[in-house]
Amino acid sequence: MDTKKIHALLTAVELGSLSSAAEALGYTQSGLTHMMNSLEADLGLTLLVRSKLGVHISPAGRELLPHLQALSDASDTLDHAAEALRERTFKTIRIGSYSSVARHWLPSILSAYKFSSPETGTSLSMQNIAEQYSAVKNDELDCAIVSYQEDLMNGLTWFPLRDDELVAILPGTYSLDEGPFPVEYFAGMEFLMPSGGFDMDIMPVFQNLSASQMPVFRYTNMEDAAIISMVSHGLGVSILSHLIMQGNKEPLAVVPLKPSSFRRIGIIVREKRQNEKAICNFIACARNTLRQL
Repeated sequence: MDTKKIHALLTAVELGSLSSAAEALGYTQSGLTHMMNSLEADLGLTLLVRSKLGVHISPAGRELLPHLQALSDASDTLDHAAEALRERTFKTIRIGSYSSVARHWLPSILSAYKFSSPETGTSLSMQNIAEQYSAVKNDELDCAIVSYQEDLMNGLTWFPLRDDELVAILPGTYSLDEGPFPVEYFAGMEFLMPSGGFDMDIMPVFQNLSASQMPVFRYTNMEDAAIISMVSHGLGVSILSHLIMQGNKEPLAVVPLKPSSFRRIGIIVREKRQNEKAICNFIACARNTLRQL
């Protein structure tokens, strides 16, 4: 049931005139007449009695009037509650992120955002790639800074930030003088696959290799720091990103890949929410901050 039609009916009854109700509600008289006819057709009853003196409620309409009023009031209550929720939501913007982004980028981004939008707080969530995409789609997060995953983009809008180079993580015995590490050199090696869905970023690196050129994948539930420590102790090799390896002090070799590979880091937002002020301000702060870093 279209509550706009019910609200228009109640206004017409209150004012005693379709023309007065149309003017009060911003409709044309013909448009309001069509709405009343449509409502009567929906209910299969005559609700208004028209005359040269105006309109008044019919006997059937009078009997339904308490129910029509209750439905109109419920619609108003719902609208007010939704508006209050929207206002409350944007007192805090909920942001998803990777731990590496949280360490190296977010402090500067959030500082800039606090300066530009002091009325809006921020909360941070760190989940794996698929979970963050799902959380944005379900409005559990307002936006997330993640790598681009085409298969997960349905219903989302992408705002690129920066490409983050993928690098080979090798035991410290590897000579850096040998230059970039050809991906086929991983053949037969124990490859420690990081947790958190990082395989979505890593597996495209191997897409052009034959089965005999592939490493032996060991899927783990370990975070980046644990992978780095395992590699430094000679327990395998891996691929991480340049951003993750910033500030690393473990005795291992961090080598560019050949051919070079990147993960595209950006912000995902629901298509329906991409123009909301708080989100637009955050995206602008993120882009401006990274240009300065």
